[in-house]
Order: sequence, then C-alpha cells, then structure tokens
Amino acid sequence: MIRLVFRSVVCAMVVGLGGTVAQAQPVDSLRGYNYGTGGGLTVLVTNNGFGLGGYYSRAINEATSLWVEASLGPGKDEQELKLFNRFGGGFVQFKRNYFLMLPIAVGAQRRLFRESIEDNFRPYVQISGGPTLGWEYPYFEDANGNERFDEFTERRYGVFTALPKGDMRFGLGGTLALGAYFGLSRRVTQGIRFGYSFTYFFEGVQLLEPAVKEPQQFFGTPAISLTFGRLF
Repeated sequence: MIRLVFRSVVCAMVVGLGGTVAQAQPVDSLRGYNYGTGGGLTVLVTNNGFGLGGYYSRAINEATSLWVEASLGPGKDEQELKLFNRFGGGFVQFKRNYFLMLPIAVGAQRRLFRESIEDNFRPYVQISGGPTLGWEYPYFEDANGNERFDEFTERRYGVFTALPKGDMRFGLGGTLALGAYFGLSRRVTQGIRFGYSFTYFFEGVQLLEPAVKEPQQFFGTPAISLTFGRLF
C-alpha cells in the first residue's frame, strides 16, 4: 500500500512543484522571512495504515525549528493477512489483538539550501523522538481462554467495540525524515515528509495468536506525512 501511495504522492508533488516554479516570481519582501513557527494537522500513511496527528514548531533561528508532534495510528504485524468469507465479511487470520499507538515526539527540523533555493520550496531534514503510548485490546471474545479464535463459539469484536477491554503499553520511539514545504504564504503552509518511524515497547504486544507468533516489541515502518498548518 505504501508503495502505491508513495508513487501517487511523488507524481502529484512533481506536477505541483513544476507549476509553482513556473508561476512563482522572486519576491524581495519575502526573502529571509522566517517560516519556522506554526502548527497544524498531519495525515500519516504507513505500512500499518492511516494515522492522524497534530504538530507545533517553534523557530530558534532562520534555519532551525524545534518540533513537537503527537499522532494516533494502528500497529500491525507484517504477517497479518485479511481474508473474506463467502458472505463478504472481512477478518484477519490468526489475529489476537488490536493495537493503537500514540507517539509523542520532540525534535528539530533543519532547513536545507536556504541561501540557494527560493522560499516557495523549503526542503528540510528532521529528527525526533520520545515516548509512545500503546493500547492493546482483544480482536475476539476468548470465551474458553485458549487465546485461539473458535468461529463456532466465539465472536470477533469490532475496532471500537472492545476498546474498554484493553491494556496500556509503554515504549520509546523516533523518526528520521526528509521533507519540504511549499508556497509563499505567511498565513498557511503545506508540505510532505518521507521518513522512517520506529518504536520499542518495554512489554511485548501479542498481535497474532501465541501459537503463530510471539509478542512483538519492535515496530518500524516507512512513513509518508502530509502537513497542513498555519504560520504564526
């Protein structure tokens, strides 16, 4: 999934950037304007699915900003395979638990090539890290306590149905990324970021049935982030 999204986003990025470069003219009054302080929303696409978050950045000089971000998204095992029964219902074979992750990251962004590229295209490198909260909750009602799904006597829970039945997990994670912002507006900004995010949980997370796989502690995935924000 992430490869398809990556290709689509890159194509749109190239087309959009080409139009921006063709239309944008040097604006002396904006040269040197500090774009580093602002906040907004982040839409994430990873191998685990989609996520949503928010961020705040604070400029400490013309090229460097401090960055705080929190996002909520699913955690999945790479072996998870969704199947469909004859009635059209979908299920994940051997799945034991759902898992939600809420990473809270603090880091820095460093703008690249500031002196040689116009302000309508602002590439940057980012590094961030911090605690991650996880919420592990059951995929099915384990009536007999054997941690295996019995389709004749047990039922699967919906994504939201079993939320109150979960347990908290704690971990540490980080992100390494390259990205860019577009446009010359002093009020709004939008951008795209390509990176790799990882988290290590102190206690293992049982995503699949124990007979299939042991609890998982490390989660890592490439990530594409779309940012939509307001400048202060």
